[in-house]
Amino acid sequence: MDNMNYKNIFKILYGVTVLFVTVSCNDFLEEKSQDLYIPKTVDDYREFIAGEALQHGHSNGVVLGEYLDVLTDDVAEKVNPRRKNTVDSRETTWGYYSWQLDPEVDFNNTVQADKMWDVCYHRILIANITLDQMSKITGDANKKKALEAEVRFIRAWSYFNLVNTYAQPFMSKEQANTTPGVPINTATSVQNRQLEKSTLLEVYDVMERDLEKAAYLFEEAHIQSTIFRPNLNATLLLLSRIALYTKQYEKAIKWANKLISQGTVQLYDLSNYQDKSTQRFVDGANEEIIFSYGSEKAYKLSTIISARNTTKGCYIVSPELLKMYEPNDKRRNVFFYPKAGLIVKPYKYYEYGSKNIYPCIFHLSEAYLNRAEAYVEMGQTEKAVDDLNTLRAKRIKGYTRETIHDNKEASHQIRNERRKELCFEGHRWYDLRRWGCPELRHVYSSSDVASERKEYVLKQNDSRYTLPIPRAERNMNYNLK
Repeated sequence: MDNMNYKNIFKILYGVTVLFVTVSCNDFLEEKSQDLYIPKTVDDYREFIAGEALQHGHSNGVVLGEYLDVLTDDVAEKVNPRRKNTVDSRETTWGYYSWQLDPEVDFNNTVQADKMWDVCYHRILIANITLDQMSKITGDANKKKALEAEVRFIRAWSYFNLVNTYAQPFMSKEQANTTPGVPINTATSVQNRQLEKSTLLEVYDVMERDLEKAAYLFEEAHIQSTIFRPNLNATLLLLSRIALYTKQYEKAIKWANKLISQGTVQLYDLSNYQDKSTQRFVDGANEEIIFSYGSEKAYKLSTIISARNTTKGCYIVSPELLKMYEPNDKRRNVFFYPKAGLIVKPYKYYEYGSKNIYPCIFHLSEAYLNRAEAYVEMGQTEKAVDDLNTLRAKRIKGYTRETIHDNKEASHQIRNERRKELCFEGHRWYDLRRWGCPELRHVYSSSDVASERKEYVLKQNDSRYTLPIPRAERNMNYNLK
């Protein structure tokens, strides 16, 4: 893991006009001390990016979108009304679990601020500022190329999270050309202005251009990046993901092919792994991880989905999801805890068990799943099933390759495999959106009265599949209402 010195990260200033702010440009952060300095070298900027855009610093140390999994069918509940004097850990994310129109308001009518918008636009502003200063940055030319590639990746990645959370899903190029997306912020300094939404297509075009340029620059730089910074492999994977989301299936295959064929990472072989109680999938020993990010102190997924017997109410991993893993599937043992039974919590990452890693990852198996889905959408069933078999052989002990000739059945199995493989990494909500926004149901039972329970229904194509822009932003910018 990078052991970069971050003590000066929050002392960086771009001249007297630049303060670190939320992108609304109306909500200034705390004013800095007088010993601020202006970064000049490429190494200065690398340190700056690590602190302000990769969440390693204190002011940005959050893990984004953990509520996304609570919105999905991967989560259920457990209540024990007999424990009268204990907490109900469901309450803070009740608004998401029950698909409220204003999900930031929790069960006790308290606002739990959604930070996704604020942090993503902060990163975009940092990327804009850095790109604007590229011609003035001194230092090694290849390091400058890698730096530019990093910030272009960060900007595209930020827009990806924003548009898939706060805008309608991409259904076709024609639909995306007329559907509101999110604002594209081109500012390179603090500007007190109201930002308007660009179209969904325009936002995706910005992402694609940034990532294609980033891939080119990473290749040109010939600098070996660690998994703790944006890198070529992560860029290729995000390009493949975005092409899949926008139904550019040939491009999705192209970028996945390039990542897989490079051979710099291999699928983590769990098939013959001897079970250990301390084994975690998100671990420094996992050879297929290509990008690791987030704050271990801020990571709260295992608290939100806590599976506790000591509380009167908590969320658990859906028994429906757990039943999808066959007996010899080793993922059941390294993805969840406890390993036996149905009342479990997600355990891919655990602070005291995951070594030399951050809690959130990009990993190679997604490339196989992206490519398989693209193949099946193009009617190339045999190639799609080959990717499915390749992944399963690394996850299931004694796996026998399947032969599937029916394209519809292959599609069904690939989608199920994606759910099993990428669960609790923030993918499922976005996948459900792009697969037609199917109907979902959640039961919320009273933790005080055993007989009281309410079923919440998210109907197919429900408008609540698009989350509202956080209330703090709506209150400041009337264009976002």
